[in-house]
Amino acid sequence: MPGRNRRRHPDVSTTTGTAPATTSGAPTMHRPTSVALLATLAVGAALAVPAQAAAPTADLQPDRLARGADIAVPHIEDGVFVDGERRLELPGTEAETVGASLGGWMVATHRTNGVGETRGHRVVHVTPSGTVRTVLRDIGPTTVVVSEDGSALLGVSQTGRSRATVKQWSPVTGTLSTSRSFRGYPEVVAADGVKVLLRTTTRTFFWKFAKDRVRRPLTTRLTGLASIEHDLLATYTQDPYLGGCTRLARLRHPKVTVWKSCTDRVAAISPDGTQMLTFGILTDGLGPGEMHLREIDGTKLATYTTSWFSGWEWESPTAVLLDVNGQRESATVRCTLAACENATDPVKVEAP
Repeated sequence: MPGRNRRRHPDVSTTTGTAPATTSGAPTMHRPTSVALLATLAVGAALAVPAQAAAPTADLQPDRLARGADIAVPHIEDGVFVDGERRLELPGTEAETVGASLGGWMVATHRTNGVGETRGHRVVHVTPSGTVRTVLRDIGPTTVVVSEDGSALLGVSQTGRSRATVKQWSPVTGTLSTSRSFRGYPEVVAADGVKVLLRTTTRTFFWKFAKDRVRRPLTTRLTGLASIEHDLLATYTQDPYLGGCTRLARLRHPKVTVWKSCTDRVAAISPDGTQMLTFGILTDGLGPGEMHLREIDGTKLATYTTSWFSGWEWESPTAVLLDVNGQRESATVRCTLAACENATDPVKVEAP
């Protein structure tokens, strides 16, 4: 397993001569006293070293977990923005946090009509003072990203087109700062204050929007999530449905492999870049029923199981928040390694 230290067995081989027969007919092997002593010490040392414990597994059923503290990071509850004791009404009926920005938060909202159609998509800026200001309209959460330093909004306003325009807006006013069109159904993967990592059907590359320069492709393989701050990029050796494997690489040097797996894919990277969540590489549809907490080199720290997980995020560099749908109840569950507790009050699980 990547990252684990394998215990080396001491070499206790010796050289002996011919031994006289015993009354049982078996030869008696004689070794020099010093060699025998070394062998005894080596065996004793090996017995004294504890075996590497397997990563613990926690089966998460909210009706069996204790209630812990409320969620500590800003989040959405029934369409309301919640940050500690502060609760702010948002436009629309449903909402999703996009990311932190300039001391506040960017939130995507929309309303759903009686037949399940979504309308009125917008992105709002929740300021530190509690003001909710509409920044963008007619753009959904899946197409917009907040830069990792919170200074810019980037997204594709017209998705579903082979040639589409990637735009950069001010997170405060929504003013369009710059834009550029790309072929191959462009998607925003990650961004910082001066550049954005884009993925198309044929390549993954940087567009330096501050200077409007396009860098050469980092890779032409399939890619997943990325972190510019922590220099990480998830890629695939080929289509997972055709036997491809996950490869977590260094973003600045994509040929450098940090971790590789043919069974799991990366779901999220911790805020400090030292841990990650993974689940089955072919998981699709409802959501995974098993997730793994790992060090960034792949060393497994804990496994979480339930009926299905419908969401996940980091509350801190060491604590994860998992949206758990158990056999009877659902809740957001906080886990630090395998120590888990409810962070919201459990409710009856709804059939998918």
